[in-house]
Amino acid sequence: MISRNMVAAMATIVIGAVYLNFAYQLRVSSLADAFGPQGLPRVYGWLTLGLGVVLLVQSVLAVRALDAEERVAFFREEWAGQGRRILRAAGFLLIATAYLLLLPYLGYLLSLALLIAGITLYMGAAPSWRTVVVPLVGAVLLWLIFVKLLGVDMPAASVLSRLS
Repeated sequence: MISRNMVAAMATIVIGAVYLNFAYQLRVSSLADAFGPQGLPRVYGWLTLGLGVVLLVQSVLAVRALDAEERVAFFREEWAGQGRRILRAAGFLLIATAYLLLLPYLGYLLSLALLIAGITLYMGAAPSWRTVVVPLVGAVLLWLIFVKLLGVDMPAASVLSRLS
């Protein structure tokens, strides 16, 4: 049987391998130093892949150390109630997908406010004035940090640009 840590380890190995694949495809500029622009992404990729391997080996050894009776009890408890948790994670994924789909149409500021409000309500907050004010203030603060302070361009609302 496979434990949750084994699943997480395998996912980490896949993520690390995909990340490494993209890191090795980065082009080197003639202006790059010896480390180059692909240096840090390669280090991150190898660290992610290595940590996944370490977690997988550790998980396999932990399961092998159990006797047959303990192993059966471990796996029965390991996966109990995971269906609900997986559905909850799928809900977060749907909210994030909705954010990404709305972003080009509503722009960064409004889409982010809706994302914060959606996550807040999904986490169980009772609808009140706070579930309106906090997402708006949070979106404005993040917009100020990224757009004004760091100079990162964020998507503008295409709906508003069509109206003007």
